[in-house]
Amino acid sequence: MVLKWEPVLKDVISEILETMFFAMVEFQDCGRGDRCFDYESEIELQNHEGRIAISLQLSEGFARMITAGFLGIEENQVKDEDLRDSVKELVNMIGGGYHARINDAAWKLGIPRVWKIGSDPTHRAQAAVRLDFSFFEEPAGSAALSYLAG
Repeated sequence: MVLKWEPVLKDVISEILETMFFAMVEFQDCGRGDRCFDYESEIELQNHEGRIAISLQLSEGFARMITAGFLGIEENQVKDEDLRDSVKELVNMIGGGYHARINDAAWKLGIPRVWKIGSDPTHRAQAAVRLDFSFFEEPAGSAALSYLAG
């Protein structure tokens, strides 16, 4: 189930960003090896065998743009609280979509979290493989899924 997470997560992210946030992204290496994005959100799915953490990192510009689209307001009207709430909602929808696709009721969806990424790289989620995506060829974000047994 977790071994083929990349195509499932790509499909879920694309579908949600297009239908709920009116943003079409392309998955590609964005050339940001250091992955210096501004916001990170995370949600977990848990069962008796372990947990799956889905992490999403976004640039502030992209987060602000999708928040405006989601709320139906202009980008300059987006407040920081609105931005954080919409990024949490985005990762919640992604977690729910992933949960629906794996179709296993034993997995329980957790509560989404969001935080501003600081200059300390230890606060960034570490994953062997990240799915970078862009919006009109500009780096917009990165997603990862981590499985932790037990």
